[in-house]
Order: sequence, then structure tokens, then C-alpha cells
Amino acid sequence: MLRRVGIAQAMLNNPHILVLDEPTAGLDPNERIRFRNLISELSEDRLVLLSTHIVSDVEYIANEIILMKEGRFFCTGTADQIISSMDLDVWLCRIPKEEMNDYLKKYLTGNVRTVPGGVELRVLSKTPPSENAVRTGATLEDAFLLCFGEKAGEKNDAEI
Repeated sequence: MLRRVGIAQAMLNNPHILVLDEPTAGLDPNERIRFRNLISELSEDRLVLLSTHIVSDVEYIANEIILMKEGRFFCTGTADQIISSMDLDVWLCRIPKEEMNDYLKKYLTGNVRTVPGGVELRVLSKTPPSENAVRTGATLEDAFLLCFGEKAGEKNDAEI
């Protein structure tokens, strides 16, 4: 409710530019969807600048995306343009769980999912990370990981 009140207050003077910082953080899935729809509607007749780490919000709301870190622009464009600019492929591979740490140190890895007999990794690499690796479609989250990714043990505070 506080977020709605904040948006209503900001809209009182019918601004041409609306700046939102992490507007959906902490919301449950249904409220997040409603809020994203509201932001999309508000963007029809004004510029909405959205600062967030929540990539799914950006995918659904933004027409133009700027990936930045420490005040520098790393990548700009539509989601499709940013994804197609990636110079690595995205692979899904299943490996024994005991090999996971080696993969995490060697490859830029997005998601790790426990599956029967081991783990499934989503890996960004020019070549298949394992014999059973299958190339899959890249997402905006993969592009974000590529721009600001970290291997196990590295720290990164990027914003989208």
C-alpha cells in the first residue's frame, strides 16, 4: 500500500519524468505483477526511469535498457539487442554434485538446480562445458550475468 501511495503522490503534479528505485522489491508475486502493469501504463505518456536488480521486472516493463555499474554504461538497447550482443553461448549441463564447485570456479554459471543424480547448471561459455551440454536460448538475466557476472567467491554490485 505504501508503494501505491508513493506513486499516487508522485503523480499529483503529472510529471514528465518518473524515477522509481526498486519499486517491486519485497512484493508478493501477484502484487508485483499489478505494480509492473501500473508502471507500464504510466510509461505511455512519460519517461519512467526504473532502477532495479530484479531482471524480470526490466524484461516486462522496459523498452530501452541501460546496464550500468559504478556510474558507467556497460550496455544499452532493447532486451533483444542486449541478448543478441552476447559473445558467449548458454548451455544446460547435468553433472555429479561433487563436480559442481569445479564448474563454478571455471565457468560463468547462472542457475544451479538439483536434479536426480546431481545438479543441472546454466553455463555461459563459447564451448560446451561438458559432453552432455545442450545449447539453450539466452535471456536478459544471462546477459546481465555476462556483463557483471562473477565466478564463485567473487563479489559484484551491479545494477540494471
